[in-house]
Amino acid sequence: MEMTIIDKIGMILKYIFSSFMGIELLLLSLLLFLFTILNIKKNNKLVKIISIILCLAFLIGLIIAYHNYALYCIDSFIKFLLSYLYFPSMVMYFFIMIVATIAIIITILSKKMPKYQKVINSIVLSIMYLCFMCVAAIAITEHLDLSVASNLYTNDTLLSFIQVSNLLFFLWLEYIVLYYFYRFLEYKLDKKSS
Repeated sequence: MEMTIIDKIGMILKYIFSSFMGIELLLLSLLLFLFTILNIKKNNKLVKIISIILCLAFLIGLIIAYHNYALYCIDSFIKFLLSYLYFPSMVMYFFIMIVATIAIIITILSKKMPKYQKVINSIVLSIMYLCFMCVAAIAITEHLDLSVASNLYTNDTLLSFIQVSNLLFFLWLEYIVLYYFYRFLEYKLDKKSS
């Protein structure tokens, strides 16, 4: 697949706005984003609880709907780490979404995280959830078995969602690592100068 990042983003936007399900998934992602932003502004326990329930309900719903696949992912994860590092793969994508879910829960609950950090996390993680929900929707509507690698690589739209969200995740991860490294150095330098 020889497409530029702009082509991939264009394909994603075309998919989202071409069907009712895509718009529905966009609205669910916007709802998640809204709850995280409301939490930043009001710091309300009810908003925190609803946000966490929304994230966990989505994850539990996918696990229930795809329980065989969830078990397959858990089994394959160990094999994946030991046998191959071919990327992207659905096992790795599933793992990334678990990390994203944990990160958004931490963002919602954190009292020490700066507001701009919460906004960045909310935007990035909401986009990742949108991509993940669209991947699940494509798999359902096109009857794709995501445990078969050839299904992943023959569907350009599916592959675009996975690659763009993986790229976004790794850019966000780099930002987080650099941010905390900067904060660590800032703390050490402030401590020495005191």
